Amino acid sequence: MNPYTSAEINPITPSELFLILDLTMAFHTRDGLDDRKRLPLCIWGVPGVGKTEVVASYAKENNLPLVVIHPAQFEEMGDLLGMPYKDGAQTKWAPPEWVPQHEGPGIVLLDDLNRADARILNGLLALLQDGRLASWALPDRWVIIATANPYNSQMSVTHMDEAITGRMQHVHLRFDMTGWQVWARAQKLDIRGLSFFNRYPELLSEEMSPREAAQFLFVFGCIPKDRYDLVRLTAQSMLPATYAERFQTWVQLDAPIWLSPTDYLVKDDVDIRLDELNTQMTAEDTRRLKLDLLQDLTIHLKAQPELTKQAIRNLIILLSDAQIDGNMILAFLHHLPSSSPMHQAVVQDISVRSKIL
Repeated sequence: MNPYTSAEINPITPSELFLILDLTMAFHTRDGLDDRKRLPLCIWGVPGVGKTEVVASYAKENNLPLVVIHPAQFEEMGDLLGMPYKDGAQTKWAPPEWVPQHEGPGIVLLDDLNRADARILNGLLALLQDGRLASWALPDRWVIIATANPYNSQMSVTHMDEAITGRMQHVHLRFDMTGWQVWARAQKLDIRGLSFFNRYPELLSEEMSPREAAQFLFVFGCIPKDRYDLVRLTAQSMLPATYAERFQTWVQLDAPIWLSPTDYLVKDDVDIRLDELNTQMTAEDTRRLKLDLLQDLTIHLKAQPELTKQAIRNLIILLSDAQIDGNMILAFLHHLPSSSPMHQAVVQDISVRSKIL
């Protein structure tokens, strides 16, 4: 199998990668592990898709120590082998500082593996297969995971032959908008910016990498809400030209702050506010904003499933709106646990249930 092309590997989402990581950890930390049975995992994906971030998030959620090294920064074999020292009549090698000193489980991440020089890649063969180099070895229950970029004319990568790729299991990570939005909300990125990317999903699939989008939103979140001059300059410097002006308009006119999920769910007058919205904007614009809000709520509820009575009331008001049809409601309900009070309250409402039927 040639792991360079995504066509030969079924791409997976970050949530599916978590399952693969579970299996990889279980395989390498089982009782009676034979070092000869190591099988490092190599995660392929375009730059910025979230390969390193997923591994770091997995390690954090599972309380696993994570050691990240960048083989592309190694210039000599000594960077891998460590320093030689005299031990009686023998010369041995003291492990480099990055080598863990305590028993695992833990993860050693070889980040951007195929951006390293060919000599360094060849020097890593024994580490990938046996977990050891020269005079030292990784402690027990430490798992090697690598990330790599697909080979094409736009990537500055080093070819890895079968001797290297054959020592690893390979998966290809694809971008997942819903998963990225959940992650972005956990990072407390600005809701106005997140709603914009949700409104223009092609931005993240065609124009920008998820990492670039997150960087933009981190910067945007530092701008005071009334400093539209800074919004304009930041958008022009970090967004594709065709979207910079759209973003300025979005922030100033299209996205009232109460239409963010966190604000919408706590207001006690959303029915009045929705009516006002209908008189202030065209039917198509209000419908778009309501659909955006529904999509934002879908993502928000995945990360925060518990709702107050006020929140459920506000949710039913939106689902009862004339511009939200039964198919949209079914798509929304698909993401809610059927046993949750929230799901039960929604389907028991007469106006909502009549739309579905």
